[in-house]
Amino acid sequence: MILRPAPRRFTRPAVTLVALLTAAAWLGGCAKAQPLAEPSAAGPTNTGGLVLSTGFSDAGQLGRSAPTGIRTSFGPVVDRSGANLVGVIALAAGEQHSLALMQDGRVLAWGANDDAQLGNGTRAPSIVPLPVRAPDGAPGVLTGVIDIAADSNTSVALRKDGTVVVWGRANSGQRGNADTTANPTTPSVVLNPTATGPLTGVRAISADGGSELALTDRGTVLGWGNNEYGQLGTSAPAVAKLPVLITGRNKAPLTGVRAIAIGGQHSVALLGDGRVVTWGRNDVQQLGDGTNVNRSAPAEVLVAPGKPLTGATEVSSAEKHTLALLKDGSVVGWGLNNGGQLGNGTFKTQSFALPVRGEGDEPKLVAVQHIMAGESYSVAVLQNGGVMTWGANGRGQLATGDREDRSKPGPVTVENGVPAPSWVTAVGVGRRHVLIALR
Repeated sequence: MILRPAPRRFTRPAVTLVALLTAAAWLGGCAKAQPLAEPSAAGPTNTGGLVLSTGFSDAGQLGRSAPTGIRTSFGPVVDRSGANLVGVIALAAGEQHSLALMQDGRVLAWGANDDAQLGNGTRAPSIVPLPVRAPDGAPGVLTGVIDIAADSNTSVALRKDGTVVVWGRANSGQRGNADTTANPTTPSVVLNPTATGPLTGVRAISADGGSELALTDRGTVLGWGNNEYGQLGTSAPAVAKLPVLITGRNKAPLTGVRAIAIGGQHSVALLGDGRVVTWGRNDVQQLGDGTNVNRSAPAEVLVAPGKPLTGATEVSSAEKHTLALLKDGSVVGWGLNNGGQLGNGTFKTQSFALPVRGEGDEPKLVAVQHIMAGESYSVAVLQNGGVMTWGANGRGQLATGDREDRSKPGPVTVENGVPAPSWVTAVGVGRRHVLIALR
């Protein structure tokens, strides 16, 4: 679901040159995208969940040919038959890998695989989407998935029975199953806090690569993995190998939560009354409380000293910045702004939540339906199904046709023969690449 927050924390793993050259040669032989018709003026063309990608592809994470390693406009991801990948309902992306949730509940993965973040039982990279295997040694492939998340070299899936599956890097408890095996090559189920069975009752997930969050049906939040900066709250140890209830001052549980996000060792929760609370690392004001002081207890995001942010309906967090969608269709952002990712026309870090500006001289971006924060860049899906991007663009991740950063939202471009992205249904934001799915 595009509603899922998309946090970002990244490290850069190595990928063997031989493997990449082999993958590139295979793609060049059989992965040519077919031209597609553009949407008509009367409404969207049914593209059947067509996936498009743009940006950096040093490990095949774009899922298509990229002769220079970079694409600056959207073009189709290609499946292993050589056809355009379709039938996708949700997307996620990490540092160098990508995930797609299919209509039938399976998950496909492609890109780098050093830490088995593709979940297919190997550590070999793949430039084409491959199915993720079933967890804990079960036969077949992973099924029954309703949402996905990814960050760095970690992948997470939420199943319709309320359980959570994780695969990829396992160096700081991010598997959530107390398993000390380093980087197993197949997925595993997250256990409950007492390790007596699977964690259940989960309705949303968010990944930070080294830490994960799960929102429960009761409106509480659990976290596991690295807790170096207090991103797992006041009750978790330095490394939580099993889920721990997120608590605040006096170790009282955080309750009344309707959405979650985690990124760059800081966590975000949207409360039922439209307020937003944050906790964890705060070296570049990513907690939005007017300070740069780390804290492990959730506290309100502010728009000015003593004035809480209200009216939020969605949140998304990346490495060092966070976005919140408001009920009037506008967007605010706070934290690091070195690439223009806050979209306010400047490159100045902000310690309070400030409006994202619109195109041209428009004072704020309006009519937004969903938001996604990537590392040093941002994406918005508009209420008319269109998409806008802003922030860092050194690897073409904004799909502008060039590699220039921009500090305000603007339109995207597509390659010849590709349908204009006017009916976007899902977005996945990686370190330097972006995926979108069309209706």
